[in-house]
Amino acid sequence: MLPLPNTDRPYLPESMMDVIRRFIGNILPRGALLLSALTFAGYAMGLVRDRAFARTFGADSSLDAYNAALQLPEITLNILVAAGLGAAFVPVFARMHGVDVAVADRFSRTVLTVGTIVMGIGAIVLFVLAPLTADLIVPGYTGAEREEYIELFRVMCGTTVIFAISFTIGEMLVARQRFLAYGIAPLLYNTGIVLGVVVLGPRMGIMGAAIGTVVGSLLHLGVRLIGVRRTDASLRPALFFRTREYREYLRLSIPRMVAEPIESLTFTWFTRVATTIVVGGVSAVSFARNFQSVPVSLVGVAFSIAAFPVLSAAAGAGDRPRFVRIVTTNLVTITVITTVGALLMYLLSGRIIDVFLRGDAFDAQDAALTAAVLGAFTLSIPLEALTHLLARAVYATRNTLLPVIASLVGLVVTLVTVEMLKDSQGLVALPLAFAAGQGVKAALLGAILVLRIGGMGDAGHAGQGDGVPAGGPLPDLEETRPNAIG
Repeated sequence: MLPLPNTDRPYLPESMMDVIRRFIGNILPRGALLLSALTFAGYAMGLVRDRAFARTFGADSSLDAYNAALQLPEITLNILVAAGLGAAFVPVFARMHGVDVAVADRFSRTVLTVGTIVMGIGAIVLFVLAPLTADLIVPGYTGAEREEYIELFRVMCGTTVIFAISFTIGEMLVARQRFLAYGIAPLLYNTGIVLGVVVLGPRMGIMGAAIGTVVGSLLHLGVRLIGVRRTDASLRPALFFRTREYREYLRLSIPRMVAEPIESLTFTWFTRVATTIVVGGVSAVSFARNFQSVPVSLVGVAFSIAAFPVLSAAAGAGDRPRFVRIVTTNLVTITVITTVGALLMYLLSGRIIDVFLRGDAFDAQDAALTAAVLGAFTLSIPLEALTHLLARAVYATRNTLLPVIASLVGLVVTLVTVEMLKDSQGLVALPLAFAAGQGVKAALLGAILVLRIGGMGDAGHAGQGDGVPAGGPLPDLEETRPNAIG
């Protein structure tokens, strides 16, 4: 006999909207749509930024110098600050916050203080060594081009300290499930750059864009400061770095410090090679990469990050069936959506570049070169999207070392493929090599994950070498930070 409905309240049939919500909840991790929407808004402004760059400067040496000047400061920021934040902050903070709010607050303040000090020292060193970096990053530049790069590079050094503070505050917001101020920050960052290009660019040239970048980074930080003021978080400096929770944070962070800058190192090498192939090559690769990363971020990054806390909870509880179900659902969803997106982007690559970038200083030759690079980049869209899910699934099993090995192997494959193809394929060799590296990385991560799942629930599975000590399931957070800048 079927159960009767509760007679204490009237029975209401399930609406179509309820059915849709339940369906979406079954195939998407919680918070994925919100994170995707905020990421999309940031990317929309990023397209406006790229269009402003293209229309104002074209694919010339000044814009190449601007893009090149961002590379090393970004790598330094990733190594010294962003790596630990992305992999370790939220899990450690969440566990501490559930036990002792004061301890969690002490931990977050220490991370903020140490990160700011370390990045400040790093920025000063980079500023002083700016002329030496020119030989590494832009070996093809001489005279005025070289001096322009050095000047831009020194401006970018200041933004690394601002972002170090903003990134940490962003993790504080994520840990408290405050996503609005967190998600708007990248949008405001790009807005600052656009203002610099449009307002200052005609009078100051590429330095106007650099000033806009500084303004954007301050807006990025400012909105998060406003957001964190509405929480119980304290920003008072603290240096409790000998505590158990901070040591745990460092143990989990160190392998990520090795892996985090690999993408930056990849594109720094691409910058070096592009400067020797064709004028405007750096900008063409940068523009194409920006378009290629849209489906990767909207789907691969957003879905996998939103699923990360749930995967961590399942792994911590030794719930293998639930873990496998979450991985499988997201694996299929990400693969289908990003494959369709990659195919559409390949077919429309020329049209995309013409509509968003071509015009004024960005002529037909620049557009054709960028479209060719974008077409080749689409091969890597589903592969790169899957690496985000697979890596976070391995992190959820409390191992941060094995994904580093996969990333390093992928990097080697990428660099070797570049050297093999650059003479015959020219600039297109760079995105083809990137796809090859991402494919190898995804395959290795998949094999690693199968092994980790096989040991899930066994005694000592999360023991020595896995980054953090074994413990109970992590709290079920809705979202974590996007993979964009901040």
